[in-house]
Amino acid sequence: MIFISAAFFKTAKICPGLTMSTASIPTPPPPDPRRAYTKQFRVAAQLRFIAICLAFFTYVVFGINQRSATWAQSASSNFYLQLLICWSALWLLCAVAQLPASFYRFFLDRKFHVAKSGVRSWLRDFLKSSALGFVFGAAIVAIAFASNNFFPSYGWLLAGLLSSFLFMAVNRSLPWILSFFYPVLPLANKSLQERLTQLASKAHLRVGTIYEWRISETTRRANALVTGVGSARRILLTDTLISSLTEDEVDAIVAHELGHCALHHVRARLLLQSLIFVFIFYVIGLAVRYQLVMFADGNGTWNDLTLVPGFFFYWICAYIYGSVLLATLSRKQERAADLFSWTLMGRSGPFITAMRKLTELNLFVFDRRSEWRFTHPATSDRIAAAEQFAKAHGEDLTVAPVSNATAPVSA
Repeated sequence: MIFISAAFFKTAKICPGLTMSTASIPTPPPPDPRRAYTKQFRVAAQLRFIAICLAFFTYVVFGINQRSATWAQSASSNFYLQLLICWSALWLLCAVAQLPASFYRFFLDRKFHVAKSGVRSWLRDFLKSSALGFVFGAAIVAIAFASNNFFPSYGWLLAGLLSSFLFMAVNRSLPWILSFFYPVLPLANKSLQERLTQLASKAHLRVGTIYEWRISETTRRANALVTGVGSARRILLTDTLISSLTEDEVDAIVAHELGHCALHHVRARLLLQSLIFVFIFYVIGLAVRYQLVMFADGNGTWNDLTLVPGFFFYWICAYIYGSVLLATLSRKQERAADLFSWTLMGRSGPFITAMRKLTELNLFVFDRRSEWRFTHPATSDRIAAAEQFAKAHGEDLTVAPVSNATAPVSA
């Protein structure tokens, strides 16, 4: 066996007078930071779920479930205050368990220059999001127990419907919720405001206030969304999107979001979500009745405080699997909203360049292999479809349009 050292390839001397040129050796392409970030981002999400599972099992193995139920019963005679105490103990443990995974996500954002904030800012946002998660989770637990206690026969149906209304309320309150983390102010750029209002009118939609979502001090990510219905409909644009995209590109992204409203995508998504919630609560109700809930004492009723960890663990797992079904509908809607944007704009060129810029800013890549887990189709497929639209409508993508489209939107 012959061993060849690395120095041999550096000199490349096989025999006198014969050398191997290093110019013929292909240089490996540099690693794509977008794919590297996306891969590690998914690892962080998986670690977070594992941490939550460990928290649930720790809660039971160390007897915290029984002790919190006993302490809650001694602290109050009201069942729903007892329920809140048990939920508080469980959520505190879950929040602590998620802390390392959340910090790893923050580390990734700093490593790939996505985040600009420091540890103190990250910790403050983590505490805020944990507090909101506590309130939201407490609402789900209260809905489940109250519905099934007051209406034993149809509690699963009522719980599913009330959970759907809760999600709808969260969607309507999104500008207010986001203001806990970032300044959300009415858009000061009057020119852009008029453009977007006219764009909405062209789509036969009414919009209320257009907000600027100021996140540039903490991250370089860019996004846009439309929330609410009718006169309560709101458009939110991050200041990073306004500063990084041209006016035509901003129009293309907002037109896509307006497409979800014009095509009634939110209504269809909420309907499917309601059906999923009803099914989830029906299955969990059967598990309670036949004493199949993990960690519980198993008396077959919803008056058992030890049901809390098992119920919420089942809820999380079912919600994740339900989200996969919801994502299937969402990807179909995203493609329809893309087409709506191109049709409304009369061209797809600005959409293509905007998608490429957003991919560079957000460093997140949606690919075909893993798109089943996400609400958006593969980015490359969306751009390819936009290019086909341009080709079918005689649009020349090599020629930059003549307007303010070549310069970022000014404040």
